[in-house]
Formats: sequence, C-alpha cells, structure tokens
Amino acid sequence: MVAIMVAITIIGFVVLDLVLQAVRKKEEIAEKQVELEFSDFRVPMATFFYPGHTWVNILPTGDVHVGLDDFSRKVIGNIEHIEFPKEGRMLKQGESAFTVKSGSKTLTFLSPVDGEVIGINRMMLSNPAEVSRNAYGSGWVLNLKPTNLSVNLKAMKIAEDAVAWLKVELRRFREFALGENLQHIKDELQYEVGRTSQDGGFLTEGMLGRMDEEAVKYFEKEFLGRKE
Repeated sequence: MVAIMVAITIIGFVVLDLVLQAVRKKEEIAEKQVELEFSDFRVPMATFFYPGHTWVNILPTGDVHVGLDDFSRKVIGNIEHIEFPKEGRMLKQGESAFTVKSGSKTLTFLSPVDGEVIGINRMMLSNPAEVSRNAYGSGWVLNLKPTNLSVNLKAMKIAEDAVAWLKVELRRFREFALGENLQHIKDELQYEVGRTSQDGGFLTEGMLGRMDEEAVKYFEKEFLGRKE
C-alpha cells in the first residue's frame, strides 16, 4: 500500500512538472519577439499596433489590454502621471482615451478600438514608470470590452508588418526633429538626433522634454493622430 502511494505521489510530481513545462513553453511562444535591426526595439509577435502608437493585446476572455508602444514610451522618457478615462465610458477608435504627463509636457493618446472601459491598470496610479519596465506586459493602461474588434484590427499592424511600420516611424521622427523648417525644435534636440542617426543608435529617451509646445502639438498630430 505504501509503495502504491509513493508511486502515485511520484507520478503526480512528474505530471505537474510536465504541465509546468508546457505552460512555460506556451508563455515563451506567446512572448516571442522580433527586434528591429537598427535599434533596441522589441516587437511582440502577437501584439497589434495602432497608428497612434498604442497597442492591443487580445485576452482569452475576448477583452483587450491597451498600452503605449515602445516608440512613444522612448520619446516620452520618464512617465510621471497617467490620466485614465472613467470605467464604463464608451470609446471609439481614434477618440481620445488617456493622457500621459512627463514634466510640463502632456500627450493625448487615442483609443485603438471601439469598446467599453471595464478596467484600468491601478498599478499605474502609484507607479506609472512600470510602462518603461514592461511596456507590453504589466505596463498596460486600459482594459476594454471591444464592440467592433474585427473591423478595428484592419487599421493595425502585427508581426513583420509592425516592424516595417515602426522603422518608417523612426525615420519620420528623425526627419521631423532634423527638419530645417521646424524652428520650434530646440537646437540641442536636433544635435542629439543627428548624432544618434549617424552612429546608428536609437534616439535618446526623453526627447519630449526637449521640445517646445509647438513641437509637442506637431508630434501629437503627426505621430499620435490627434486632430486640432
């Protein structure tokens, strides 16, 4: 009898170990990322990217998490505060969803999907810097119950298409900051962008803090899709 119990216990541990290995493998596959060849960006393969530089992850429940992509996070730098919409609010794709503050600068981000706000990441209330630590995981911002997801996803990029799009956005940002006609860009910002462009590195984090108000408005319009 004792031998049988021991055997059952051993089998139980073996089965548990196999289950844990399977879960870890699934997580590794889900978190598989591709890296832009000329920068330190990582793009999760299963994440949808909206042109306004927010992302969407579809949850097993059918709800979605929404957050900031790595591009906007790097431009912002230190995130000090996030202003969330009220739970229960109905959002439309392309409508203002939440704002992010860094120093004296504030950016407004648009909702990537139609849906109801059913939750916010409350950890961001006390630790908004979590976005910087894990932008595509625990750094999510909103939890939405989508109402038109299949249509909304048509406006987004995923996997290799997202990588190609982000490369274009990086090039556009460099052109934006180095443009001779953009007098509202500070000289030090132009110098920094020029230096990092030449050596192949990515833009220094926190470029937002080096822009004046006109540049911030231009950035919101051209990169975040905010209308006047």
